[in-house]
Amino acid sequence: MTDLPPLEGAGLEGTGLEGTGLEGTLHRDLATRERYASDAGRIATGLPAAVLRPGSAADVARVVGHCRRHGVPVAARGLGTTTGGQSLVPGGVVVDTRALAGVRAVGADHATVGAGTTWLELARAADARGLAIPVATGYLGLTVGGTLSVGGIPPAIATGAQVDHVRELEVVTGDGVLRRCSPSAEPELFEAVLAGLGQFGIITGATVGLVPAPARVRGYSIPYADPAAFFADLRTLVRRGEVSEVYGDWWRPGEAGEVHHLNAFVFAGAHEEIDDAHVLRGLSVGPGAATVRGAGYLEHVCRIDDAVADLRAELGWDALVKPWVTVWLPDAGVEAAVGDVLGDLAPHDVGVGGFVLLYSHHRAAFTRPSLRLPAPDGSELVHLFTVMTAGPPGADAGFAAAMRERNRRVVERAVAAGGTRYPIGTVAYGPADWRAHYGERWEHLAALKRRYDPAGVLTPGPGVFGPRR
Repeated sequence: MTDLPPLEGAGLEGTGLEGTGLEGTLHRDLATRERYASDAGRIATGLPAAVLRPGSAADVARVVGHCRRHGVPVAARGLGTTTGGQSLVPGGVVVDTRALAGVRAVGADHATVGAGTTWLELARAADARGLAIPVATGYLGLTVGGTLSVGGIPPAIATGAQVDHVRELEVVTGDGVLRRCSPSAEPELFEAVLAGLGQFGIITGATVGLVPAPARVRGYSIPYADPAAFFADLRTLVRRGEVSEVYGDWWRPGEAGEVHHLNAFVFAGAHEEIDDAHVLRGLSVGPGAATVRGAGYLEHVCRIDDAVADLRAELGWDALVKPWVTVWLPDAGVEAAVGDVLGDLAPHDVGVGGFVLLYSHHRAAFTRPSLRLPAPDGSELVHLFTVMTAGPPGADAGFAAAMRERNRRVVERAVAAGGTRYPIGTVAYGPADWRAHYGERWEHLAALKRRYDPAGVLTPGPGVFGPRR
């Protein structure tokens, strides 16, 4: 396992933060701190000096202001589902945003929620009103504040990311000020915080769009032995735009009998007819090759959460080492880029309880500048490729180190092919890497960092503006 370098002196004693003045609670006992010393990856570790469970956004502002004055690092943490130590704050303060969970209001086309609310909780609350979240990541047990800090990418082909459907944010910036920002109020801050990796502020609340909920979903799963046929049919379905979601997965990569699966889903109204033969027309395989299933909409969007619950029960999944890597790939050459990675995978690179997935999207649906996509290549499509490794029980530090090296190679290959990193996984990055990642936006972001986090205390884990590698 990898210990993040400790940061000396949290400066909490005698400041008035302990005891009175907070609506929530500040915890310094070892048992609590240890629960926040790792994340879903079970690789990076970093023991915080304190954990804030805020009772309000004002609590967050007070603690962040203190951290600024004393040079103490501080970061938000929802459910800790990144895998590379992004939310860890060794020697600093963790802000547990789950304490701010709650659906505050649901309107005709929007909802206002606390940052610690999960998308699953919001999806259920919206469904009770006949509404739906417009962008459902495959797994919904993620906090709103968490995914809005990185992007929030779904299998839906034409919706963009979760950050593309935000109307307003409530944010505590690194100077300890509670602010509201939107496309019309402090727009630079708004755009910096969305997919901003926690570098400019801690999200404490958000207003997000909602849409009318489909009544039902028709799903198709098609196996392929031929990668060329798989990619041709994938492009046909995405470009035609008659399905709502499309993704590819691989069973047993690195083993004999490896199979590609193309999964497509059509959302429909209660009385809307779905013609399977029409949906699948023109593909390299006939409609009879597809396994067809129907489901209600809420059942559909919750299905991965149900599957992960099974993995937790059957495999002790939360305790497994999970060195994940996720990259964006341009449409030109995606076959070669994916094929190169798959060709190097051995069975242990995925593991029991692991996944290899490819999401495909219409590029024009993504609008947020800090969500870095591949440079335009003349195609309307862009792809997200992820290797979600689940290590064997008891995997040692050698396994984690080998997987981190593999992940670095995957990212380097993606960048060489014109792609970018989607920064939720286990990849060592430092300021030089981030400067290249953000390209022409880097100097603007550095100026905003100086403005909104002048002491540089926010979210040191990714190493964007600091020395972390």
